[in-house]
Amino acid sequence: MLIATSCSELAQLESGRQQRIKERGRECMYNYKGELQGCNYMK
Repeated sequence: MLIATSCSELAQLESGRQQRIKERGRECMYNYKGELQGCNYMK
């Protein structure tokens, strides 16, 4: 699977902020290294 990332998303990752990605009814959070921190299922 190919994931397209915008410049603003890359800037957020580089600045060390957590990134939230919503996919298939869940919201996943990643740290600045891009490591998965956890996923929450959205109702």
